[in-house]
Amino acid sequence: MNDVTALILAGGRATRMGGVEKHLIEVDTGDGRRETILTRLARVLAPRVAEIVVAAARDASGFRTVRDPIEGVGPLAGIAAGLAAARTPWLLVVAGDMPYVTAAVVEQLLAARADAFDAIGVRANGLPEPLVCVLHARARAAVERRLAAGRYKASGLLTDEDLRVRWLDGVDPQALRNVNRPEDLRS
Repeated sequence: MNDVTALILAGGRATRMGGVEKHLIEVDTGDGRRETILTRLARVLAPRVAEIVVAAARDASGFRTVRDPIEGVGPLAGIAAGLAAARTPWLLVVAGDMPYVTAAVVEQLLAARADAFDAIGVRANGLPEPLVCVLHARARAAVERRLAAGRYKASGLLTDEDLRVRWLDGVDPQALRNVNRPEDLRS
């Protein structure tokens, strides 16, 4: 899709993982091979977007890397960096600790885009999952307002602002699982 940039959020501190950069953790590909979460996400995203950008504290080899405009405030700052860097009208946001995101989920999100909406959000068990969403460039102003006001909760972008959000329910919950602790890799 020539009008979509993918943003992989890879800037977290990973304190529950002992400080390991989660996007660099290797996961099983299902066929006996292993690859990093970043490599897996890129493999799923690349055929479906114009470009992949990574928000991280250090350069991600092979990708255009952007830095948070405000350090230490969480994923909303990475989203702001991604929106500022995107060369397309739409930004697909995916957390760098979600190794199970599938092509089907990405395509479901992208198919829901329409000019009438500023964002495509996912709800899991009735709760917003802000780190898998699609944002139109128009959402940039709302992100910047939240950062300036010190309102860093990423889910608030989809629920508390005046964005026109199309919600998707029933997205594969396995695809939305993230890795927060070592035991999450075994389950």
